[in-house]
Amino acid sequence: MFDYKIHITPDDYIHELEEKDCKDYLFIAPVGETLNNEMSDVYYQENAFVPYHEHKKGYETFAIDRGSVEVTINGKRAIAETGDMIHIEPYMSHGFRFLEEGTIWRELFSGMNMYGGILEKQLIDRSYPEKLQDDAFMAEYRLKHHTMRLGEPEPEVVPKEQLAQIRPKGGSIARFVFDGIVCNQKVGRHETGGEKEVWEFVMEKGICVEWDSPHPDWDLYVVKEGRVEVTVLGGTFVANARDILHFPPYTNYSMKILDHGTVVHAYNVKALGLRLAEIVEKKLEGRQDLVNNWEDVREIFRQNNSCITKISRV
Repeated sequence: MFDYKIHITPDDYIHELEEKDCKDYLFIAPVGETLNNEMSDVYYQENAFVPYHEHKKGYETFAIDRGSVEVTINGKRAIAETGDMIHIEPYMSHGFRFLEEGTIWRELFSGMNMYGGILEKQLIDRSYPEKLQDDAFMAEYRLKHHTMRLGEPEPEVVPKEQLAQIRPKGGSIARFVFDGIVCNQKVGRHETGGEKEVWEFVMEKGICVEWDSPHPDWDLYVVKEGRVEVTVLGGTFVANARDILHFPPYTNYSMKILDHGTVVHAYNVKALGLRLAEIVEKKLEGRQDLVNNWEDVREIFRQNNSCITKISRV
């Protein structure tokens, strides 16, 4: 009836492209009118280079799963490393150099159809290869995709902590610590045009979270470290590190944490997560045991558009 895959491993790509200095693997095509949740991996050769440019629309969130990257944003340059995240907004000038052979660059796009643009460029190469060397033609091509190539800057070199768009591994723009669950906000709603938030959850073994309220959105997660047991549509499976979980709308599911210190990134949080966490923290008043006080805070989740219906420890 439906053509979708909930559990996506790094080998479950739906399309692949080979470019001169990298290989692209598409996992999720853009979803809906907002072109949300587009996710892919790119494996880069050493010294592969993405020229300095900017986009007029759309949001990019990159995670370095292996290797290190020279990141230039708005005239500043820093080195981002394995485990770091980079978030780019419209009209934010940026460029990258990939410093290690086999760097794995996991990409999330919203409002862009990035992979479609890359595929279109390959179609040009197939039929009109000379056009790729035509500056006027390529400028028009990029404009169609809301992109403008900029001259390379003479950047100020800074520590990555001074480049706000880099979110170092384990870091956050907001942090909430509950018993068994650490919640790190990685990307705020104000950084996605109000569309969503990106969160990191570090959880202890035995934590179980259930989503059993009808909701119209595609929930998107990546297991960064550890293992998660997922129950959905009458079946159960284990998701490992780097696996993607993409749940269709109006689908109830649960996750049970199998390893201490498991890290999960939630890439399409439609709930008002920051406000929710602030209210829950205040409500508990120092009682950080979210599990044993669930009934005291359950309604707060509902009031802030969260479809989580239970958090327990098993």
